[in-house]
Amino acid sequence: MTSPAGYIGATPTSLIGRTRDLDRLATVLSAPDAGLVTVTGPAGVGKSRLVMEYLRRFGPGPGGTVEVFDFGRITDPAMGALMLRRLREQLHEGPAAVQSALEGLGPGPHTVLFDHYEDVADELAPLLTEFRRSCPQVRVVTVGTTRLGLYGERVVRLRPLPTGHGVEADLPAVSRIPAVELFVQYARAVRPEFKLTAENFRYVLDLCRLVGGLPFAIELAAEQVKLAEPDLILERFERGTGDLRRIDRHPYSRHSSISGMVSWVLARLPAEERMLLDQLAIFEGPFTTRAAAGVLTGFDAAGYRTLERLIDASVLIPDERPDGELSLSIPSSVRHAAARSLALLPIHETLRKAHGEYFLALATPHPTPPEPGAPSAGPRAAPGPETRADLLAAFGYWREAREGRFMALIAGALRDQSTGAAQTRQCLRLTEEVLRAGVEDARLHARTLEAAGELAMRLGSGAARGYLAQARDAYRAVHYDVGLVRCLGLLGDEAYAAGDLERARRRFEEGLAVLASPARAGVTGDTAVGVGRYLSRRLAVVARDAGNLARADELARTALAAELGREDFGDAVTARYVLASVRLLEQDSAEARALFADAAEQLGGLADAPEQPECLEMLAIALYKWRRITDWRLLTATLGLANLLRRRLGHPRPRPLTDLTTAILATASQELTADDYMWAWRSGADLTWEAALRLMPAADARPVAGDDVPTDVADILTKRELEVALLVAEGLTNRVIARRLGIAEWTVVNHLRKVMRKLGCQSRVQVTRRLATG
Repeated sequence: MTSPAGYIGATPTSLIGRTRDLDRLATVLSAPDAGLVTVTGPAGVGKSRLVMEYLRRFGPGPGGTVEVFDFGRITDPAMGALMLRRLREQLHEGPAAVQSALEGLGPGPHTVLFDHYEDVADELAPLLTEFRRSCPQVRVVTVGTTRLGLYGERVVRLRPLPTGHGVEADLPAVSRIPAVELFVQYARAVRPEFKLTAENFRYVLDLCRLVGGLPFAIELAAEQVKLAEPDLILERFERGTGDLRRIDRHPYSRHSSISGMVSWVLARLPAEERMLLDQLAIFEGPFTTRAAAGVLTGFDAAGYRTLERLIDASVLIPDERPDGELSLSIPSSVRHAAARSLALLPIHETLRKAHGEYFLALATPHPTPPEPGAPSAGPRAAPGPETRADLLAAFGYWREAREGRFMALIAGALRDQSTGAAQTRQCLRLTEEVLRAGVEDARLHARTLEAAGELAMRLGSGAARGYLAQARDAYRAVHYDVGLVRCLGLLGDEAYAAGDLERARRRFEEGLAVLASPARAGVTGDTAVGVGRYLSRRLAVVARDAGNLARADELARTALAAELGREDFGDAVTARYVLASVRLLEQDSAEARALFADAAEQLGGLADAPEQPECLEMLAIALYKWRRITDWRLLTATLGLANLLRRRLGHPRPRPLTDLTTAILATASQELTADDYMWAWRSGADLTWEAALRLMPAADARPVAGDDVPTDVADILTKRELEVALLVAEGLTNRVIARRLGIAEWTVVNHLRKVMRKLGCQSRVQVTRRLATG
């Protein structure tokens, strides 16, 4: 038996990324019926660490005790048997003897903890059943990779730490990912000066993702920074020559290396479970039972029961997808070992083909006439981002089979789910590979050219225009007008991004003309109508940025009218935002500001709407135009948030907006000190959408200027100081004020300091409010 103090011991890092798990464990253990609670999860996930933290923070309760049986500290199997025999002997003395022992402990709450019990689970389970019958008031906590399967057992299941799926490679965002935080803390334990930098954070993130967010593996990887940088550790581990291991014995982990942990996990599986696990390793990422049944041969009721046992053994990690369907995944290191075993089995190629066909069917948007050698129809649900790794594997299979058409279909599915620059670049490379391989289907070839152009445009690449022009010509050659109109819209977006508003206008109008032409019989259906509404909105944006606000207002109202009454709320919100942005530029009125604020609030409620960064930029542009900026820090942070949104969404800022926002930021850099400016820009990463919209002034927040100045302020300030204060209240910069008054800029700064001191203000915003309220 281990003392509680010895069990808790000292840990090298604080508990990271487990706040919800700790709260969940505390909630379960505080329940009146929590007689038996099992903390389970994959090997190396941090189960003992979580229980230690619980005991450290909460303890057993007033007057209570904790008795710890840690089988992981036993190197001699005979000692484990001896511990069980002593427990059995105590139980066999009868309830009276046990009750007498408990009375000696006192009346407080008592907890008996069994850790690392996997090797003695079969012997321990019946003993715990008898123990709970004899001592119902004693709480039993078990910690291990397998459930005991006893009646009334409450389970708290741990998963690996999040690795920031979908997070763009941005240093501030990456530094907040729990798996990366843990890596940095462990690295500093062996190398105190280690820091996450712009040079190494991508390698650290890739390492954490490679090991699947498993804390044990992250710890071992981080310990290597004592002698090697993260890029070298990653390279060795990717090549399979860098098995991570520790030299010293860990206070609460039974494993000392990744390979040792994996061998221990696999050795405990019966032959039937091991065979199924090896076959499931054909999946590169999370999969559903539907996918398992669709790929694995002869997957029947017995297969489902074996799946259940693998889940109970924590070799499969269950999770729930957004649509409510159960998702399963194999811990990264275990999957790699199982995949190596699968590669040696005769069934490997059969499973690769079935896997390729399943995900091809998943990637095919609509049923197509069967062709010789084509796979049968499969599920039609759009593949989500969790399928990306398996879609890439399926692409590789069809590449080897030299099936350009199937490669194109899978590349299209990958394009639809690509977020951020890294995934977009990867998808563009695959799409260009498809074009080099050749696609015999002329319409699919045109669609692939369009996809290449769209991806290149997301990356701001000059190749976008060429690809889109080829796609336009290819669509014309096959007389597919829906594709032609869609492509003209993209060409218009490309021109707009490049700052060529006239060319953008021509392309959008050309697309609308195709839709309106009676000779274009192919332009029918909801898709074509949706493209038409999009072109109308884009035309309004082009007219707005070209300064033709009357035309922009007309187009925006037409686009909004077309969206009203439809079920797609998102398009209506977008159209309303475009109209609101035009109105805000047209007039500085309370009505225009209220319309924009309401539209912007609705737009912020949409998930990853591409117009969101533009909305924040347009807010800044309009307020700058009407000289309504009173908080330059918030304005700078708001534009910083817009910049981060563009990077995350993969939508570079178009030239018209770039020119305007650059001028605004230049003014902000003059209004703020260098430190304040950089702090405000970086703080955009933590700014919420609601906080950014506070940049919009209230209806009665017009800066005061002229003769309507509070008497006490006029009495306090000199004539020149009052002139400077009034111009500050109008939102003018120091440089503009200097030109207006014909004095040096440093003189303006000096006068403003005196104004702030006399009025008791700390900022230009407070000066404005002081003049307005007296």
